[in-house]
Amino acid sequence: MATDEHKYPYHFYLRNSVYKIMMYVDSNLTQYDITNQQARVVGFIGEKQDEGITVYQKDIESYMGITGASVSNLLRGLEKKGFIERIRSASDDRAKELSLTLKGRELIATFNSVFSETENRIVQGMTAEQKKLFLELLKIVVHNFDS
Repeated sequence: MATDEHKYPYHFYLRNSVYKIMMYVDSNLTQYDITNQQARVVGFIGEKQDEGITVYQKDIESYMGITGASVSNLLRGLEKKGFIERIRSASDDRAKELSLTLKGRELIATFNSVFSETENRIVQGMTAEQKKLFLELLKIVVHNFDS
């Protein structure tokens, strides 16, 4: 519900912000033949591998907050493009470990600059205090929907 303080409801501003951010990121990732979601998955797998943690599809489901079928499609696309490989787990024949290929590893450094630039644009024009407050408010919004 809009109030005298702002013309549109809060969710309007949030939705538009997220949409514009996603469009910006996607337009910068197009040249690498990867989507924002795919890049997030590649980054997550790389981060966990660097920590010595084996990654499975269920880990991606939890991280991304999406269903198994959607994750399967994401992984299939990444595998087809040569960014990841699925390896049968030695401990569980039904499970497949996810691993970055050399192509996937090389991509991480490239698209990390896109994400860093995006982060800078999000807080452009904010003071250090405003950035801190902005982050705290976003955390509250996320928490309000964690149930």
